[in-house]
Amino acid sequence: MLDETKLFDFIKIFFTKQDIYKKISNHNKKRHHFMINRFFAIQYPTNAQLFNRNGINPAGVIDSWFLVANRFKSVPGWIYTKTKKAEKEVSLKSKYIPSDIVISFFMEKNEIGKREFKELEKFAKEDLYRTLKGFEDSMQVY
Repeated sequence: MLDETKLFDFIKIFFTKQDIYKKISNHNKKRHHFMINRFFAIQYPTNAQLFNRNGINPAGVIDSWFLVANRFKSVPGWIYTKTKKAEKEVSLKSKYIPSDIVISFFMEKNEIGKREFKELEKFAKEDLYRTLKGFEDSMQVY
């Protein structure tokens, strides 16, 4: 059973079950006003901007978008936008640890001290380790 208080269940009802939508209270429509307007702004930016006013009746905005939603037979693909996924924790085996020789070579080459190296490690770790890995790979060849 779809729960009208949850956003994506509401969207499913919004696009596919018109008879259930008509029974939804104005309170639940107001609850989803912001996100529905954002989703529709992907496809209809001008209309969404016109609905983006302080003091506008949120339930009326949702009902207006419902008229647009009646054109679709199912939930359109542009509603489900991709979001940034959380980065996975790197396992200890695949984590790169630079050798002392590479670190001293890098510090000598760039004329930096231990303090600057620690700052690089703190603020730009991925780039630093990528550079150090390249140095280490080239040093192993010779």
